[in-house]
Amino acid sequence: MSTMTAKKWGGMLCSLVAACALLGSVSEAHAAATVASDASGAIIIFPKIIVDTSGRLGPRRDTQIELTNTSNSVIAARCYWVEATSHCSNAPSTPCTLERETNSDTRVCPTGGTCVAQWNEHDFRFTLTKRQPIAFSAGAGLPDFPLSESRGLGGQTNNNSDGSPSAIPPVVDDPFFGELKCVEVDPTDFLPSIGFNPGNNGAGDLAGHATIVTVNDSKVDARKYNGIVLQSTTINDRNDTLQIGGPNAEYAGCPNILILDHFFDNALVGSHKVAGSFNVQDQVATDLTVIPCSEDFRLQENNLGGAVLQFLVFNEFEQRFSASTSFTCFKEIQLSDIDTRIGPNDNTKSIFNVNVQGTLSGQTRIRSVINGDEANGVLGIAERFFDCSSGPSDTCSSAEDLHWTGTRTQGDQIILSPDLP
Repeated sequence: MSTMTAKKWGGMLCSLVAACALLGSVSEAHAAATVASDASGAIIIFPKIIVDTSGRLGPRRDTQIELTNTSNSVIAARCYWVEATSHCSNAPSTPCTLERETNSDTRVCPTGGTCVAQWNEHDFRFTLTKRQPIAFSAGAGLPDFPLSESRGLGGQTNNNSDGSPSAIPPVVDDPFFGELKCVEVDPTDFLPSIGFNPGNNGAGDLAGHATIVTVNDSKVDARKYNGIVLQSTTINDRNDTLQIGGPNAEYAGCPNILILDHFFDNALVGSHKVAGSFNVQDQVATDLTVIPCSEDFRLQENNLGGAVLQFLVFNEFEQRFSASTSFTCFKEIQLSDIDTRIGPNDNTKSIFNVNVQGTLSGQTRIRSVINGDEANGVLGIAERFFDCSSGPSDTCSSAEDLHWTGTRTQGDQIILSPDLP
């Protein structure tokens, strides 16, 4: 967001000139491609998708996804389930999480095994009619679109241009941890395209939300966040290598810095009644999920070069602390585990913990280290978990998109796999 100031002019003519210049600047800013979570775009990304319908790695969970075509034109999308579920090194078919492996009561890997992150993608495509919304769960998919067999007003149909029905498959594995990424394409040939809505200068027509639903002991908790969109610059080479920011950008570049406003872990944010007493204090913890902006779906590489994340942490006294970590394809981590060992044992020693900071809340600025000519950009969301007797496992939660600022002169690339026949 830019802020402009106007000087006070002495004459009417100068005021009119200044007003015209200001309107021109606003128009140009509106036309520029941006990264957004409250608008539509040509690429939409849901950084965190969880499916664990049997509760193998905690309470039962699934993710509900809403996608909408915001334009008055028929559009199509090529999408990718990006799986990053970790598995045991000595039991490759056994899914696991790093945090649960630190506790002997929740460990699932055989003795001597470690929890190893993996990466894989599964692609699909579909067509949406004018202004059409769809909703589906990641665990079940959407095998039958509303207008696959019948046609709507004006003969609109969800069948693809080759006559094949649109379909969204469920995630391949359960449990599943990963992301969903969709790219707007031309509905006639399924090649990457700009948007069809002149109202946003062809910046893209996809918008949506994701809701992670947790169920346990007849208790339900839901946390919702907006899909992150990369808008089109209206430059489009119509090939499967997408330029994200940088020179000759086809899509808005990923942000330079991500900003998270949060409570420090273990901060006391309330209390709840137990056996007639209000003496039980409610604590809060924050999880961060980050994904890389660059991905190669053509080669299905699970090592995308990696990224080093640097953290600047400010408390309410404006004292500054720093930390760093690294990841390759997907990282979900509690803030207090960024600079200490995974698990709760060392949390009180973390710079993200209220016991170290001495204030309830603060701000963390997250920056990935540039890798040569590549921006090495990242995107992510945050989740907050509160003690809550009415929630599953006595926990309630919320989710939110991060704030961001700045751009980079370097760019990232998303390389699509060949389109389905």
